[in-house]
Amino acid sequence: MIQKRVLNFVLTILVLVFIIFEELVWDRFATPIINYISKLKILKKLEIYLQKMDSKIPLVTFVVIFALVEFLGLYAGSLFLSGKPLHGVLIYAAKIPIAAFTFWMFGATKSKLLEFNWFKKSYYFTVGVIDKIKKSKIYLSIKDRSTKIKEYVKNDI
Repeated sequence: MIQKRVLNFVLTILVLVFIIFEELVWDRFATPIINYISKLKILKKLEIYLQKMDSKIPLVTFVVIFALVEFLGLYAGSLFLSGKPLHGVLIYAAKIPIAAFTFWMFGATKSKLLEFNWFKKSYYFTVGVIDKIKKSKIYLSIKDRSTKIKEYVKNDI
């Protein structure tokens, strides 16, 4: 009984963090940056160039940039938790445009990246986990509550 409560508490915290990053960071910052850079002429030319390359080059480039972005996120989190929240927030904010470029690059080279079986399996596993999270009772409950809170704040302020 206690194990189940602790597990539910931990899952709730993880889902809350997921929702916060999804709504605050991704929806408000990363998506507009991706939309903006997708329209840049230089990136349209780069996309054509990437499509003509051997699949290994976009793969290595994507993996290196993705690893850098993930490292920056972990580093920002460690700074935040170690009592340097301003540094953590600044590092995290600096990584957002790099992450946006990484996701643009993924979109531009997805067919090439999915040629690699290990990458394809990792991608579909990750998509499956995200889908499972978004269908979970905890996620749906928190989303419902957050929607009600947003509506309340919007209407009463």
